[in-house]
Amino acid sequence: MNWNNILSSDCTVCKLGPRMVYPIFRCGFTSIRATADKTYVNEEIKTKNIDVLIRDPADRFMSGVNEYARQNKVEVEDTWNLIAQNKLINKHFAPQYVWLMHLQKFHKGTVTLYPFKDIKKFTKKHTHKWSTLSATEKEPVAQIEEFVDKDFLLLKYLNKTLTIKELLKNVLS
Repeated sequence: MNWNNILSSDCTVCKLGPRMVYPIFRCGFTSIRATADKTYVNEEIKTKNIDVLIRDPADRFMSGVNEYARQNKVEVEDTWNLIAQNKLINKHFAPQYVWLMHLQKFHKGTVTLYPFKDIKKFTKKHTHKWSTLSATEKEPVAQIEEFVDKDFLLLKYLNKTLTIKELLKNVLS
């Protein structure tokens, strides 16, 4: 996959009270950004540890595909087909490990991974709740291995702190 479009965009970390949080699309991104006390971009990111919410990869992929289709007013099935043919990449469904690779460009310290269900520990605001969508507003999609397989490996590091380099090495090797 060609992740250059994602990896070359700005990297933003948000200060939420005492926490520094890296928001990932479909993992509380909008809520975290909306309640941030301050945001840091690229070289401004200077902290020892950054907290990251990690969502179940299959659920996030389905949510991201549906959100992309909704925003672009296209059918979910058409969106999925383009993704499966390697003709479409977007931040809404790009793997979470790719987001972490992007963070590593500007952060060499540690990260602490938290399950997405812990979002209330980060912010009381929770916009775009996937679970509140009606059945007609979300369409199940099959997982595409390249978009979820390595993210499932991230789950074993939930509630753990390690260097971002070590985390990515463990997930990508």
